[in-house]
Amino acid sequence: MNASVAINFVTAVITIIVGVYVLFGSLFPSGSQTMKYMFGFVLIAYGIYRFVNTFSRIKQNKIKERQEQIDEEREKLLSGK
Repeated sequence: MNASVAINFVTAVITIIVGVYVLFGSLFPSGSQTMKYMFGFVLIAYGIYRFVNTFSRIKQNKIKERQEQIDEEREKLLSGK
């Protein structure tokens, strides 16, 4: 796992935590209840989106690496080496 993947996962988790804190905590004590709900839900949804996007990118990279490995093995087999 490279640094960008770790940063994306950490950012996703922090965004979700802040969203939950906005919903149930006292981050905006003077704000309207509707604004707190909307902002909290948007943060949670964005955090989930980042998590899913990063996870799917990892899966795509693994599939790409496997395909390259299969292609290399096929070339070795066809060339007779």
